[in-house]
Formats: sequence, C-alpha cells, structure tokens
Amino acid sequence: AEYMGNKEMEEEGNTLEQQLLQAVSESLQNYLVANAVFLAERLLAERDCEDHRNVLAECYLAEQKPYKAYEVLKECRSDANRYLFAVACFKLNKLKEAERALQPHQEIGQRTLLGGMVPRTENVPNGASGLYLLGQINERQQQWSSAKEAYLQALELNPTLWCAYERVCRLGHELPNKIFNETKMLRFEASGRRNASCSFIATSISRTLRSSPQRSAKKQMEEEGEAEQTQAGGGGGNASSGTKVSRGLNTYNLKASIISGSNQSVVNSFTINFDEGSSISSMRVSRAQPGSITAGSLSPNPNLTQAGKSGRKAPPPQAGQQGGQQDQRQMASFSIYSGQGQGQGPGQGQGQAQGVPQQKSSPHVNISLVGPSPAPVKDLMGLLVRLGQAYSHMCLYMMEEAISFFQQLPPKHFNSSWTKVLVGRCYLETTRYSEAERYFAEAFQMEPYRLEGLEYYSTCLWHLKKGVDLAYVANAALERSLYAPESWICVGNCFSLQKEHENALKFFSRAIQLNPTFAYAHCLCGHEYVYNEDWARAKRCFEQALSYDIRNYNAWWGLGNICLKQEKFDKAADHFSHALSINGKNPVLYTYLGMTMACKDALEEALRNFEKAEMLDKNNVLNKFQKANVLVRMGHFDLALKELDRLRLLMPRESPIPVLMGKIYKKLGKNDKAHYFFNIALDLESKESQKIKGLIESLHTQNEFNEDFEL
Repeated sequence: AEYMGNKEMEEEGNTLEQQLLQAVSESLQNYLVANAVFLAERLLAERDCEDHRNVLAECYLAEQKPYKAYEVLKECRSDANRYLFAVACFKLNKLKEAERALQPHQEIGQRTLLGGMVPRTENVPNGASGLYLLGQINERQQQWSSAKEAYLQALELNPTLWCAYERVCRLGHELPNKIFNETKMLRFEASGRRNASCSFIATSISRTLRSSPQRSAKKQMEEEGEAEQTQAGGGGGNASSGTKVSRGLNTYNLKASIISGSNQSVVNSFTINFDEGSSISSMRVSRAQPGSITAGSLSPNPNLTQAGKSGRKAPPPQAGQQGGQQDQRQMASFSIYSGQGQGQGPGQGQGQAQGVPQQKSSPHVNISLVGPSPAPVKDLMGLLVRLGQAYSHMCLYMMEEAISFFQQLPPKHFNSSWTKVLVGRCYLETTRYSEAERYFAEAFQMEPYRLEGLEYYSTCLWHLKKGVDLAYVANAALERSLYAPESWICVGNCFSLQKEHENALKFFSRAIQLNPTFAYAHCLCGHEYVYNEDWARAKRCFEQALSYDIRNYNAWWGLGNICLKQEKFDKAADHFSHALSINGKNPVLYTYLGMTMACKDALEEALRNFEKAEMLDKNNVLNKFQKANVLVRMGHFDLALKELDRLRLLMPRESPIPVLMGKIYKKLGKNDKAHYFFNIALDLESKESQKIKGLIESLHTQNEFNEDFEL
C-alpha cells in the first residue's frame, strides 16, 4: 500500500509538472511573460532541478531581467544552462564569466583556430549559436582574431547564420563563396546539431511528441472530434484529458518545430536577442562642413590660425556596421538566436559650399557598373552568396563594386528597404549625397517603422544642410521609438547643424546611454568635442569607438586630426596611415596625411598625397587649397595660381582663396593684381577685415609681411 501511495504521488507530481510546463509554453507563445514567470517559479518550487531552472531562466530573459537569470543559473552545469548563463552574463557585461561558461575547461587567452587547429565546437554549448555568442564576447573584449575565428566556426556549422557573416565582414573578411555553399547547407540540414536546443521546454515537448507516430493534421482533428464526442457521451474522463493535452502540445509544436527537428516548416517565432547592439562599425559618419573653407581650416599649420574650428572636416561615413539595433524587448523563445547591428564613420569634407551650384548627379549608377538582367535565385545559399558579395565589398569600402553587386540582386530583394539603406550608405561613402538621399528616402517611405539606418540618413541631410527635412526625420523617429539610439542621433544632428554643440552632445550621449556599444554615437560625440576644442574628451570618445570597432577608420581619422591640431605630427601621420590601411579609397584621408607631411616640411611626400586625393575626387576643395599652399612653399607659383583659379570657380565666396592669390602676386611683384584680390577678399570677409587691410597697406611699404601673414 505504501509503494502504491508513493507511485500515485509521483504520477501526480509528473502531471502537475507537465501541466505547468504546458502553461508556461502557452504563456510565452501569447507574449504573457509575467504569467510565464509566475508559472515557472511554481514549477521550480515543485521540484528544484536544472531543467526547471532552465525554464525559469528563459522566462526571466524574456522579461528582460538577465540579473535574475544569472542568479538562477549560477550553479548549473548542463550545456543548455551554460549557454543561457553565458547569455545572461553577456547582457550584464560580465564577459569573463560568460567566456568561462562557454569554455569551462579552456584557459582564456590561448585560443587560435585559424592555424589549422581542431575546432572547439565540442566544448561550446548550443552549436553555432554558442560560437556566435562566443565571438561577440571576444569582440567585446577586443580579441579580434579569436572573435573572427568563432564567427567562422559558427558559419561552418550553420551557413544560414547571416548575423555572424555581418560580423566577419566588419572584421575585414570576404570570400562569401567559401562560406555560403551547397555542401555546407546539406551538411547543416543533415547534422544532428540542427536539432540542438538550450530550451528544456521545447526539448521535453519534442520528446513527448516523438514518442508517438506522426499523424496528419486532418486525422488528428478527426480523432480529437471523436474524443470530444466520447466525452460528451460520458465515455471516460481520462481519454478526454489526454486528448486535450495532446492538442495543446501539437499547437505548441508548430512554434517549436524548427528546434525540435520535426518535419514541419514553421519558423520559430520566439528569439532572445542577446546582442545589445553593434559595433557596425559601428560605422559612423563624421560631418565636415560640406566644402566650407575657413581661414583656419585652410591654413597649413592648424594652430597658427582659426584652423581648428572645423573639427568635422573628415572622411565620409564608415560603412560596415550594420544593420540596425533590434528591439531589446523582443520576446524570448525556446530557441536562442541573435541579431544586431549599427555604426558610423568620419564625415565627408568634400561637399559643395554655399553659393556654389552642386553638380547634378544621375539618380542611377554609371551604366558601366550595371550588368545584365539578374539571374533568378534558386535556393537560400545562392541568395546569401549574392547578398554576401555586395555586403563584403561595402565593408571593404569598395563602394562602386558593392553598388554593382546590389543592383545585380533580383528585383524583389533590390527593392527591399534593407537593400536600399545599404545602397544609400554606399553613395554616402562616396560623397554623392543626392543619390544617397534618394535611396534613404525610398527605403523609409517603404518601411516608415525602420529606424536602422536613420543615423546615416540624418548625416546625409546634415551634409546637404537640409535642416527642415532633418527635423522632420528626427521628429518621425521619436514618434516611433524613444528607446532607439538612432532617434537621438537624428535629434543630435539637428542641433549640430544649427551649431548648438552642447545640445547635440546631450542627445548623442543619450544614444550612447541606450546602446553603450554604438561606435557611431561615440564618434559623433568626439566630433562635437573637437568643435568645442575639448581635445581630451574628444580623444576618449574616439578611443571608445575603436574599442567596439577596430576598423572604424573614422575614429582613426579623429585621433589623427586631434594630433594634427596639437602639432604632434608623427602621431597624426601614424593615425592617418592606419585609417588609409582600412579605407584606401578615401580622398580626405590622403588630404589630411598630405597636410601632416607639409607641417613636417616633407613637401614632396605631401604633394604626392594631394595628387592621390585629387585622383579620387577632383572637386575636393580642401585638397586643392592645401596643394596650392604646398606649391607656393616649393616656389611653383604658376602651378599654385592655376589651382586657385580652378578653386575659385568651385568656391567663389571663400575669402582665403583670393587672400592667398593676392599674397602670391605680391611675391611676384604684381601689386596691382595683389591689390585686386585683396579687395575681393575684403568684400567677402568681415571677421578678418583688419588682417586683410594690413595686407593691402603692406603693398605700399617696403616691409615684408608680418609673421601672422606668412603663407
């Protein structure tokens, strides 16, 4: 009798646990997270085991309370719980603990996979997803090589893991054909790892379902109907109860099928986004005044004049980074995957000045880049290869090639909002702001709810000085979400365009508060501090951006610009050279390296850099002016005057140009022409009128220029 009593109690306990488990899964399916948490806590109170802790931790993560999941899983040792514990640690920025959870028996700091070593997939739980998480942890710790290896291992196991490919591209990898191929896809589909899950809910229900033969949906409905008729006729309560449980389990299985490995092709609708945001590179676009030239910014020595005030005269936006940040309040699922993205790079200093008509640009790519009609995509690997080619070229700053690959996509994918945002970034990177604006506008007209990419759109409008449009975009973004960093980037750009740098800093700081790993926001803060000549804080911002994205050439440019203004020319040259090693097709980087060489009196090398910049962008006005300065110092006055004549056509209302021409004619003894150009400069410039009058008076004396007026 005692044995029978214990058996009955055990069966009752199993029934209660099964019912609680079923109720938790139904609550999560219907986004009733608070109810799922309550029921999961009752489940753990009924019997404390690792499986039940796994269920409760999933609910806590779905509730966006990783600190609770951390405490629940702290003593657990199963593979599923190690993975969930690592997710919680990653969200709490406990990176060392997260790494130890994924690799408990491996000494940290001694991991290399690219040298032909055996993959470490045996120690990392949850297969490709675990390796992807490990890569994010390594990347956050600035272990770039280990992060890249982990991402590549994740793609070996799961070639559909596009988020890992994005990360690899931002770290400088290419060759999508080697990553996305049919062989890997077949191996992935046949692999048992595909069925791995860190969710006890999905695993236990899947196990229950697999214990009985599969039936068609029609037959199942017929059987359920018969059972209900039996119940109505008084034909046994136990059969009726079993039928109801079976129906509930199969309903849940539609959601968990992709994890359980069943033959149903329904996509899992619950995911845990353990990535707090990227590091696109973070990519970030700093803003140079489009084409504006001040006496300081054009001076060969930035500290002798007002040169330093145009702190945003920088290279175009850094492309890489991506994708935008997903909503962190996404519901957790019974399988844990991740998505992410974002970033921004230095600003372009090659735009048109006020009063100068901008060149009309074709709304389409050069016809030579457009290939034949795109071939249809037959399978997922074929689509990912073509997307991967375009994305990897964009991350390598091969923008013309990237645009060409994007245009070779099937129309359905090329006309998607995601693709149009990336094409807009490619045009923004090449300083073709009008085309970039058109693609951005189309993308956000198609999907007004898309906030990922708005940081680049707002920067594009910043360059075009379209304050009204920028204010509209910022207001629309705030209406969509007050918790998206992109919204506050747009607001900050609005204030920056109005030269309200303190207010801009507040909003950029808010974006960083929402996503501390947003490299683009850190760079924007750095540029605002440069405007305020707060070099120490600007340097910290650029260094912080590099800690999240080592290939953020915009941040390298920012550090070099600070060193240039502080007359630390050797360090400035190193930083500019590093930026060029990342993006060798940016004309502004060559211009600034040339300015640095000129300050070091390496005039020949400076001239070579100016010529390289001119090959990439013939209308780079800053480059032309600095090149003219170097030609004057080398004694090539005629060549300098030719450069300045061409520059005057592009920038007719910039006083430093006629001032320099007047000085050259003074050197040549042509005082009449010198007087003519000084008068032109006097009409254009009011702030420097006293200096210009001093130059005019010097034409009638035997004295040479004062030191302040030297070229």
